[in-house]
Amino acid sequence: MELELTKNNIPFVNLHAHSVAGSIFDAIGYPQEHMDFAYENGSDALALTDHGNMNGLAYQVLHAKKMQAEGKDFKPIFGCEAYFIPSLGDWRQEYENAMEDKKRARSLKKAEQSGATVEDENESKKVQSLLRRRRHLILLAQNQTGLNNLFKLISESYKPENFYRYPRMDYELLSKYSDGIIAASACLGGVYAGNYWENREEGSEAVLEAMRATTRHMQEIFGDRWYGELQWNNIPEQHELNGYIIKIAQEFNMQLISTADSHYPNPQAWKDRELYKRLGWLGKSKPDYESTELPSDTEEIGYELYPKNGKQIWESYRKYSSSMGFEYDDDLVLDSITTTYDIAHKRIERFLPDNTVRLPDFVVPAGMTATQALVKLSLQGLTDFNLSEKQEYIDRLKHELNVIDDRGFSKYFLTMKAISDKASEIMLTGPGRGSAAGSLVAYVLGITQVDPIKYGLLFSRFLRSDAKDYPDIDYDVADPMILKELLIEEWGKDTVAPISNWNTLQLRSLIKDISKFYGIPFTEVNPVTSKMMFEATGPAKKRHGIKAGVYTPTFEEVMEFSPTLQSFLNKYPHVKTHVESLYGQTRSCSRHAGGVVVAEDLDQYMPLINSGGVRQTPWSEGQNVRHLEPMGFIKFDLLGLSTLRMIDGAVRHILRRHHNIDEPSFEQVQDFYKKNLHPDVIDFNDQAVYENVFHTGKWAGIFQFTEAGAQNFCVRAKPTSIIDISAITSIFRPGPLSAGVDRDYVEASQT
Repeated sequence: MELELTKNNIPFVNLHAHSVAGSIFDAIGYPQEHMDFAYENGSDALALTDHGNMNGLAYQVLHAKKMQAEGKDFKPIFGCEAYFIPSLGDWRQEYENAMEDKKRARSLKKAEQSGATVEDENESKKVQSLLRRRRHLILLAQNQTGLNNLFKLISESYKPENFYRYPRMDYELLSKYSDGIIAASACLGGVYAGNYWENREEGSEAVLEAMRATTRHMQEIFGDRWYGELQWNNIPEQHELNGYIIKIAQEFNMQLISTADSHYPNPQAWKDRELYKRLGWLGKSKPDYESTELPSDTEEIGYELYPKNGKQIWESYRKYSSSMGFEYDDDLVLDSITTTYDIAHKRIERFLPDNTVRLPDFVVPAGMTATQALVKLSLQGLTDFNLSEKQEYIDRLKHELNVIDDRGFSKYFLTMKAISDKASEIMLTGPGRGSAAGSLVAYVLGITQVDPIKYGLLFSRFLRSDAKDYPDIDYDVADPMILKELLIEEWGKDTVAPISNWNTLQLRSLIKDISKFYGIPFTEVNPVTSKMMFEATGPAKKRHGIKAGVYTPTFEEVMEFSPTLQSFLNKYPHVKTHVESLYGQTRSCSRHAGGVVVAEDLDQYMPLINSGGVRQTPWSEGQNVRHLEPMGFIKFDLLGLSTLRMIDGAVRHILRRHHNIDEPSFEQVQDFYKKNLHPDVIDFNDQAVYENVFHTGKWAGIFQFTEAGAQNFCVRAKPTSIIDISAITSIFRPGPLSAGVDRDYVEASQT
């Protein structure tokens, strides 16, 4: 390859990139931002390799589809920067031994100090060192098989026996799931770097011997899919490591790659990333991050970490190798750069993850299809409700079953029934809300308790043949945590997974954190964060024509309408710059209030993670982010309703006081509920309830009517039927309220 002919047009694909979706407090910018810049910067592909997870994969998939629809030829590459140790078994044993030593040291110190426990510093450091021990390893999926194996590897790395602060995998796991995966040695925290750091004081031969052992293992597992990774920065140890890797490559006939190891989506974002890193350490003992002085430029840091093109990474090589005084073979480096392009386009297939809808098979009885089972159960339910002779119900049931079958959702209803049956055994469940209450199938299966035909509810609001939406049943239960624990216990951790919820940096907390970093007095910051939402709410509601109800201003509206905030940001313009850049970046992971996914072998079809000791999905599903459905997973919403717990308590009180049952069982509570409180037995035409409650506004704790505005609306509208109540709940929303529908409804009800 002639260098002079290619140095201004060098084919290159960055195979090592991090985003805020999976590298929290280390990288900024969501995957789509990195992909857009890479494309604009002349690249036609990019690998996302977040730390120990693939939380950003759904972003990749959705944005790749968007780019394709826009005529942009861009290839997403799916991967991760895994955490690796040679042997999990040896490491666990070493950790357990260290903990035993720590316990013995504590016991001895306690005895020596006559009851005052003094922790042995050396032993503590040993344990901490073990907890932190891991090395980076780049893993890239070549095809669907490789992606499933990568999912499995990550899921295994997060299992309790492999997870201590960090998820880990070893040679044994890599050997089991290596098919379809390309691997590389990563950065100064990588596997070759570990050999270097651990042996450098013993001399170069010790380093090389350790690297030889690593190479033999990796080539045995991956063959020619194992690559040595070179990086270009202003760190002398990096260049020493590069030299060792080049020697090993020549000795083992191993190919080399160069990567940009990007951590922010464009060259200008480096300072925001530096601040973001420091925000992650606020309040923690981390001397490197306590300074309120950010670097003045990237030269001071010693590296540039954005999605570079071939020319830019070549220039980085020339610049940093020269400044460090290291000499390389230009042709060798050029080959390492262009090899990335060959890997991206010749060794890695162009594919998107299989998004076949996955639901559990165990809900389908042996010898039957899902549709056959659903039809049988539905007809039985129709009979049990004494509706099998009513033609209107027969026709409606037939229609719904046909739609469900056409859409391929029979197994969804069977799964929802299985969940409902489990819930009904241990707690009170809600009668049904939302569009699912319009399904007769749901009613006869016992999932909902409201007859949709009796109340004129439409199935088409829930599910249609000509729509692409997934079914979504909001299932109310007294205690969703207990129900989820039961389902996980009985169906398995790899079958039931709670859904993740990704928390982001919000305006109030972001202003406080940035101000704390820069040492701005709390007395200046607190009035701003206390007033700004209140100041912005009125003008924002006026802009949207909202006259009643709760409204939360957007980030842009608060920035526009709060004079207190504007004054503060004008005084501290650097804070404003950071706020605008970092707002919405990921802060932490939690769990969805009630959402779960249910399907066998989840760990093969998604890279399960661990948060707070619980295995859960890497992707979220909610109002603003819908990532599970595009990946083939349907959310089951198990929502906690305090009203049900109140009813349970009230019924137990009645049974104790009026039925002489000292310790009512749940079965007795449920029996009382079915006989006295079930929607099928309640008199919804009891006008005394409407007049004494809803016409007066004298109540508390009624679901969806706890807000003063909703209560006031009821007082004005004076409902006389359950249909009126339903209409009021539908109208009391920002959209209808802003259009004055509440006023029109009250006027119409009084005429």
